[in-house]
Amino acid sequence: MGLSIILLAAGEGKRMKTDLPKPLIKLGDIPMVQHSLNTSMKLNPDRLILVTGYKKDEVKKYVLAENSGDFIFCEQKERLGTGHAVKQALPYLPENGKTLVLYADVPLVSLGTLRKLIRSCMRKKISILTADIDDPSGYGRIIRDKNDNPILIREQADATKAEKSIKEIFSGIMVIENKHLKKGVNGLVRSNVKGEYYLTDLVEFSSQRKHSVGTVKTDVKEVLGANNKEELTELYQSMTKLNLNDAAKKGVFFKDPSSCFIEGQLKTGKDVSIGNNVTFKGSVVLGNNVSIGSNTLISNSKIGNNTFVKDFSSIEDSKIGSNVEVGPFARLRQGVVLENEAKIGNFVEVKKSKIGEGAKANHHAYLGDASVGKKSNIGAGTITCNYDGNKKHKTKLDDNVFIGSNSSLVAPVKVGKKSYVAAGSVITSDVPPNSLAFGRSKQSTKKNWKKK
Repeated sequence: MGLSIILLAAGEGKRMKTDLPKPLIKLGDIPMVQHSLNTSMKLNPDRLILVTGYKKDEVKKYVLAENSGDFIFCEQKERLGTGHAVKQALPYLPENGKTLVLYADVPLVSLGTLRKLIRSCMRKKISILTADIDDPSGYGRIIRDKNDNPILIREQADATKAEKSIKEIFSGIMVIENKHLKKGVNGLVRSNVKGEYYLTDLVEFSSQRKHSVGTVKTDVKEVLGANNKEELTELYQSMTKLNLNDAAKKGVFFKDPSSCFIEGQLKTGKDVSIGNNVTFKGSVVLGNNVSIGSNTLISNSKIGNNTFVKDFSSIEDSKIGSNVEVGPFARLRQGVVLENEAKIGNFVEVKKSKIGEGAKANHHAYLGDASVGKKSNIGAGTITCNYDGNKKHKTKLDDNVFIGSNSSLVAPVKVGKKSYVAAGSVITSDVPPNSLAFGRSKQSTKKNWKKK
């Protein structure tokens, strides 16, 4: 079955009180539309059509800049409802196959749920995604016949008092056969209170033609949207709650789940322990027996087995080996690689650097654009002076190098194997292997001197 996806991303979001188009409002660290795109692309559709509208050029520019792949863009010039929005995409659909309709502002639906919905439509013209909610205000209600088959969806504005009491709501997400979609959408009329073309009318269109409508029911947290900042906060909480529950089911221990936040994808091994107030962003992979201390941020990084990240540390865009110690109060950013058994201690910042196996910088150091060899030791207060005001330069330390405390390594510079740099030195030239380098001004002492 050929699959197309229509992603509705035309919203203005007036109630958000923002200058951004609604799809580009961030949920966590990325825009809402990116959450929907990430899930959509994992389904490997034959084509992915984005229906844009308000500030369409900004939405298009973002999508193309942040994603690889072929996208089709079309515009909904007038806001005449979801049916009208989908109609703009019809010319780009093939005659055969099926189409999944998604929304940029309903970003939490899971890949597993969508796959289940697609499977439910294999032998049907249409299948819809529903959920039960305690307060269904604002949502279309699922109206079923005496045999429990869905026969229509009644929007809130058009519902009777009895219909408004129904708890099962329509998410807006459906899978539908292309020919059936085109015929149904082209036949929509605006016979409702809002005067809009409702995509929901396709359910009644199908049931009237004796086509059974498939349904898949999911956790309501997956189908929530946001029309204002208060609802955006609730959406964020739902996102992190879903991700935390998923991680806990896979065996992760959280000391206090209510204070932890998973904004992206977290993959874990066995016996993983997470402290209080920890945030995961982007794609994070944790190996077996990894321990993450409290008050820590980890973003787009991979951490190997038996590694301990201590309290108050920040790790971004980094790759960490096994049996490594990081922190407390450490910062790793932008392209750091820590080999097995390395140690980065308190108040050490590392950027675009590779720290070799068994090497350590225990405290108060800055390592930028550096390569540190195996079993090398970086003393407290060491700085790689990598920036000359115009360009960044590299520092290379070979294996078994010892850098004394409070030393400055002025890049570009290389220190050879088994060499020593004396404490308090400023090193501006390469140091050959098996050498001692020191660069200090001569000390002067005036005896019996006191301030006048």
